[in-house]
Amino acid sequence: MKQQTCALLLLFSGSLQSAELVLKNGHILKVDAEFGQASALAIDGGRIVAIGDESDITSHITESTEVIDLEGRTVIPGLIDNHMHLVRAAQNWQQQIRLEGVLDYRQALQRIADIAAKAKPGQWLIASGGFVERQFSGRPKAGFLRVDLDKAAPNNPVYLQHLFDWGYANSQAMRHIGVDATNPPQMPGLLLDGKGLPEGPVTKRAQFLIEQKIAELRGQEQLAHSRQALKDLARAGLTTVVDAGGFDTHDRLYEPFERLDSRGEMPIRLFYMKQVIPWGKEDLSPDLARLEGVTFNRGSAFFRPVAVGEQLMLSVQDSAGRAARSSEQVKAEFLANARELAKQGLPLHLHAVHDTSINQHLDAFEEINKEYPLAPLRWTFAHVDGVKPDTIERAKALGVLFAIHSRPVLIGYRFQARFGAAAQQMTPMKTLSDKGVLWGLGSDSPVVSIYNPFRTLWWAVNGQMIDGTQISEQNVDRRQALIAHTINNAKLAFMEDQIGSLEVGKRADLLILNQDYLSVDRRKIASIKPLATMVEGRWVYRSGELGPFVDRVEQSDTQH
Repeated sequence: MKQQTCALLLLFSGSLQSAELVLKNGHILKVDAEFGQASALAIDGGRIVAIGDESDITSHITESTEVIDLEGRTVIPGLIDNHMHLVRAAQNWQQQIRLEGVLDYRQALQRIADIAAKAKPGQWLIASGGFVERQFSGRPKAGFLRVDLDKAAPNNPVYLQHLFDWGYANSQAMRHIGVDATNPPQMPGLLLDGKGLPEGPVTKRAQFLIEQKIAELRGQEQLAHSRQALKDLARAGLTTVVDAGGFDTHDRLYEPFERLDSRGEMPIRLFYMKQVIPWGKEDLSPDLARLEGVTFNRGSAFFRPVAVGEQLMLSVQDSAGRAARSSEQVKAEFLANARELAKQGLPLHLHAVHDTSINQHLDAFEEINKEYPLAPLRWTFAHVDGVKPDTIERAKALGVLFAIHSRPVLIGYRFQARFGAAAQQMTPMKTLSDKGVLWGLGSDSPVVSIYNPFRTLWWAVNGQMIDGTQISEQNVDRRQALIAHTINNAKLAFMEDQIGSLEVGKRADLLILNQDYLSVDRRKIASIKPLATMVEGRWVYRSGELGPFVDRVEQSDTQH
């Protein structure tokens, strides 16, 4: 990797290297080892050929070079999400209602109404998580009423999934499962109001039947759904996403993205974890034969496997309140499976939340490390909300890394309810930083978190839930948060010589922002938006607010 980097530096360091594009008069955050800043950069062939002040760039400008005056705007590296369930979510992306950042109940209903007005009659409108009912002023902690959803979308079935819990449905959605909202039958999970009519929330069988109806729609127009999902992420400021697979993420769900990549139509980079759980089969024991012929961290720069994960064995799946199973048989099977990955030299990105589980895994890792050094493999624990300082030290000694996720922005109140004051020390970004452990920042969206990376940065810096509730003392400064969301995530994916910072020889993935990330009030970091998103030297998104560059970048699609 070092030889490749040196070759790139030699290739792009010559002062006579011309540039296709120059950005000047900007506030450019390089996010390199010194967290340096610059005012101009030059791009050619999708890579950065020079960066510094304008005198460093002048020699790269020719008659054919396009020069854009940034007028003082801030530029940062493209943001990388190290853990998202995009492939699963993309199945019905164009039918999705996104309620992230909507903090008023009436505004939420208006958003639903606006989307319904553009939808075909009878088309399902779905929110697959990404919100909590307590975020909506005007009706806090109470959720959506059926009658209000009926007014917002009288001609469309609406289903709003609350995290991985219950849902809310309107009358049209209920009609699809045989429920007449004016004369409802007795059905488990169909919650009724004081008049005996469906109130809106659905659980148990009613929820199951609605979700089955929605599942029947999947598989239609998958290429269009997948393309739109990637475009929306580019609009949000993400230039690379790592898909974590997970429950019921069948192999066929990756096919639309593979097709887009083969056509050269991927607007952003989608890396993914190769799953050893054979979803769809009766036996869900890990099948390491699924790794045969898989080449990690090579091939397409837009679509490639970067690790095994996020599950290695379902028997060790844990949560913040429940540790992994710990029978001698389970531990022996985990050791055998993990040792085989190490023997093959494969990276691992492992779901691990509870401190007891993480220590159990480290018992196995320490044994494996005696035979196969783990540090070069960059094995990574994902989520780690409950990890303790001493456990972090154990992991650090092995070279194990950490992937932190902004789930507390939605579910932090549950940590508080369960763990009390100790919840303030959970998801320990500050402790990881203080101990010098490499950690990256992601979302685990779109169901239990929010995919907007500036909301993730806001949470990391402020330690608050979406509704402003203070839920963490483990927040970090904005520089550390940006490092974690860029170059550190590139390291988790073995791509730090290619992406993650703005340096000579690297791929030109960057954002032009509407506000300065370093000086904006930290409480307003979530309001930052990209004016333009570039991937590999191509503009893949631009905002109408862009002003002087309006004719120099591609038009963005109208947000659905």
